[in-house]
Amino acid sequence: MASLSPLNVSKNLISGPIPEELASCISLEILDICTNKFHSMLPLKLFNISTLRKLSLCENYIFGEIPVEIGKLASLEELVIYGNNLTGSIPGSIGDLKRLQVIRAGLNFFSGPVPSEISGCESLQILGLAQNRLEGSLPREIQKLQNLTSLILWQNFLSGEIPAEIGNQSNLELLALHQNSLTGSIPGEVGKLTRLQRLYLYRNELNGSIPNEIGNCTSAIEIDLSENHLSGNIPNELGQIPNLQLIHLFENMLQGSIPEVFGQLNQLQKLDLSINSLTGKIPIALQDLPNLVDLQLFDNNLEGAIPPLIGVNSNLSIVDISANKLVGTIPRHLCKYQNLMFLSLGSNKLSGNIPHGLKVCESLVQLMLGDNQLTGSLPTDVHKLQNLSSLELFENRFSGPIPPEIGNLSNLERLLLADNYFFGTIPVEIGNLVHLVAFNVSSNRLSGYVPRELGNCLRLQRLDVSRNGFGGPLPTELGELVNLELLKLSDNSFSGEIPGSLGELHRLTELQMGGNSFTGTIPLEFGQLTALQIALNMSHNNLTGQIPDTLGELQMLESLYLNDNELVEEIPASIGELPSLLVCNLSNNNLIGTVPDTPTFRRIDPSNFAGNRGLHVWGPEESRPPTGPNGTTRTSWMKAGSSREKIVSIISVIIGFTSLIFIVSICRVFKCQGTSFTSLEEDQMKGPGNVLENYYFPKEGFTYQDLLEATGNFSETAVIGRGACGTVYKAMMSDGTSIAVKKLKSRGEGATVDTSFRAEILTLGKIRHRNIVKLYGFCHHQDTNLLLYEYMENGSLGEQLHSSKRSYLDDWNIRYRIALGAAEGLCYLHYDCKPRIIHRDIKSNNILLDELLQAHVGDFGLAKLVDFPYSKSMSAVAGSYGYIAPEYAYTMKVTEKCDIYSFGVVLLELITGRTPVQPLEQGGDLVSWVRRLVRDGLQMCEIFDKRLEISSKRTIDEMSLFLKIALFCTSASPYNRPTMKEVIAMMIDAKEVSSSSPGSPTSETPLDKDAPSGTYRYIT
Repeated sequence: MASLSPLNVSKNLISGPIPEELASCISLEILDICTNKFHSMLPLKLFNISTLRKLSLCENYIFGEIPVEIGKLASLEELVIYGNNLTGSIPGSIGDLKRLQVIRAGLNFFSGPVPSEISGCESLQILGLAQNRLEGSLPREIQKLQNLTSLILWQNFLSGEIPAEIGNQSNLELLALHQNSLTGSIPGEVGKLTRLQRLYLYRNELNGSIPNEIGNCTSAIEIDLSENHLSGNIPNELGQIPNLQLIHLFENMLQGSIPEVFGQLNQLQKLDLSINSLTGKIPIALQDLPNLVDLQLFDNNLEGAIPPLIGVNSNLSIVDISANKLVGTIPRHLCKYQNLMFLSLGSNKLSGNIPHGLKVCESLVQLMLGDNQLTGSLPTDVHKLQNLSSLELFENRFSGPIPPEIGNLSNLERLLLADNYFFGTIPVEIGNLVHLVAFNVSSNRLSGYVPRELGNCLRLQRLDVSRNGFGGPLPTELGELVNLELLKLSDNSFSGEIPGSLGELHRLTELQMGGNSFTGTIPLEFGQLTALQIALNMSHNNLTGQIPDTLGELQMLESLYLNDNELVEEIPASIGELPSLLVCNLSNNNLIGTVPDTPTFRRIDPSNFAGNRGLHVWGPEESRPPTGPNGTTRTSWMKAGSSREKIVSIISVIIGFTSLIFIVSICRVFKCQGTSFTSLEEDQMKGPGNVLENYYFPKEGFTYQDLLEATGNFSETAVIGRGACGTVYKAMMSDGTSIAVKKLKSRGEGATVDTSFRAEILTLGKIRHRNIVKLYGFCHHQDTNLLLYEYMENGSLGEQLHSSKRSYLDDWNIRYRIALGAAEGLCYLHYDCKPRIIHRDIKSNNILLDELLQAHVGDFGLAKLVDFPYSKSMSAVAGSYGYIAPEYAYTMKVTEKCDIYSFGVVLLELITGRTPVQPLEQGGDLVSWVRRLVRDGLQMCEIFDKRLEISSKRTIDEMSLFLKIALFCTSASPYNRPTMKEVIAMMIDAKEVSSSSPGSPTSETPLDKDAPSGTYRYIT
């Protein structure tokens, strides 16, 4: 053994500690034990082997610190220790290794600063310390590493400015400093790096302008400066780098026009300048770029026409130029090479027809042209778009019939045709779209019957046919759409009785049936619609009979409209007891008796009961408003318009603030010491610059001082959680109620805090869903930003699953219900918010549980608003360790599929009871651990959480199906992951058919070919 020189046992399954006996190999030059299962500290004797040139210990379970004795390995040339559990700081003695050429120590848990002594490694070529917990600033001494070709420090906690001395490292080819907290401007000295091929500075806090000197980096292939605070113009000098393939500058504050010289970048493949303030026209020369694949310019202020020949010379795959001010027609050749998958041109002023080339673009997956001025009709050859999952043509000027050929689009999930001039009937072939999730044809000129075949679209969640000319009775088959969450039938000419089968729609949150000619009674079965929350509207019909007492079962209902019918008898007392009811309009019927004297009805304006000759409003006679002829009530509200209009107007402004019970008074200005109060509606009228500054929305009119008292001056004893954006306190108010107060972190920079504060408020303010945490209010007081949420009695799912305390989650049915609730909340964010929302930090600690253990998705401090999938850029932080999708490492883009991956990890937590990241000796990351066990043929029940009380084979089968769904969600490729709609459908199927194999894509993904991988793995 003494004469042994190389020892390579990599990529085996060797476990146990690293043997100290290796120190007896006194002639050892190469030791490679990578990719095994060694679990121990680094033996000190190992550092006595003075002949060692290459030490490779990567991808094991090694823990502890690097000993200072590493400095004794004078002959060491390569140190490869990435992918372990090493901790502590990097010892300064590493600077004694004069021959060291390669350090690859990423994906560990190193902390402290990058040691300045590392400059002593004068032969160093590759310094890889990515994905650790290093902090402090970059040492200026790094400039002494004149042989350095790769500086890889991404995803740490580095701060301070990029030192100008970086320009002295003339051999640098890769500079990866992204995902840190670097500040200041990009030094012009970076232009001295003439050999630099890849510059990654994205997702920091850099400001100032992009230096013109960057154009001197003539060897650059990829430049990514996105997600910073860069301002000024894009320098023309960028267009002088001949081999550039990728330019990512999205999500900054850049102004001016897109440089014309970008049209000379013949190697350019990806150009993303989205989410800036760019103006001017799209350079026509971009249409000449032969290698352009991905063009994203959305959310700017670009004007003029889209270059007419774009797509003629390039094999485009993704084009997103939405949310600009573009005019003219859609270019004819966008899909010339049949490779275009995503086209988003929405929210512009485009006119003309859809060009023929798009109508036969078989590669298209999503076609989003909504909110323009387009004309023409839906072509009959639309059936050729066999891969289409989303067709969005809303808010245009399309006309003609909906062709029956649309029923051949077998993969279609979203068909949004609202606000056009379509006429004729809905073709019966619509029933062939078995994957359809959202169907909206509102505000058109359609007529005829709603086809009963629509009942075949069992995955449908949102159906809106309002404001058309439909007539006849409703098909009873609508009651088979058990996944419906929204059903809008209002403002048509429907007649006949309302089918009782609609009472089977147990997931319905909003039902709009007003403005028709329905007759008969209100179905008793509507009392089963216990998920109704937003509204139940049957106003302006010809309904007769009594108001069913069963409506008192709708405990979550906020708005009830039964006005302008022929309803009789008394108002059921149970309706007056509905705790969430904010609006109740029963006017203009034939009701009798007395309005029940309840707190719910007392906060509703009496005009909502007017027009019922035999109905007496609660309270003594002298306390009622004066009445006019026919029993109508004259109030100050009605002078300005109807009560209903007022209330609807207010609710539309503060949608999402579902628990606020002071609707009538929200337009008043409150005053308290140090803080001025006003309504959000008034605040928004002052302009975007004033939104959410120094304003406050109290839940019950309490003050900032009340919050101080309720939290003990924000004492540690009131802390119930901490997150990336701040600390959460439990506030016990004087009336005995509890709320959660999130105090956002302040970095003393103002803008960062304000941006986070504004983003979360404006996002949550548009959300109404039973599985989303409700926001009660907000407060900006001096330098303090507060968010006021409903308090969740059972904390977070993570706490319940992983704390040492006794959990309520020993029953699989409870875990199933939590998973389904969280899935529905996340699906709402992805599909039903406008703009759509990617959460970006789905994890078990961000799924909160109320007193009934119902799931509520929370913590939107990291959320960004996105109009369309696969196009929007990432947030300042994109997830938590253990939940981040693998493609994020090389795409640096966050899509809905990243949320899917994170949700899949949560499902695995529910199934296994394990945390997403374990010590490597206990299995490492959860996804890899589960896949490894499945690959090794372990019985499913051996993977399940031992704390679960599994009493039947049906439960085991159900959990096994859930495991497949979780693995499907955590597929390495985002294209193999389902949508949230598909996830929900599979979860429901798993419950229903748990005794047999599910007919879903979960069984189509080969587990042995789905191990996570990433392009950046080699540079750790």
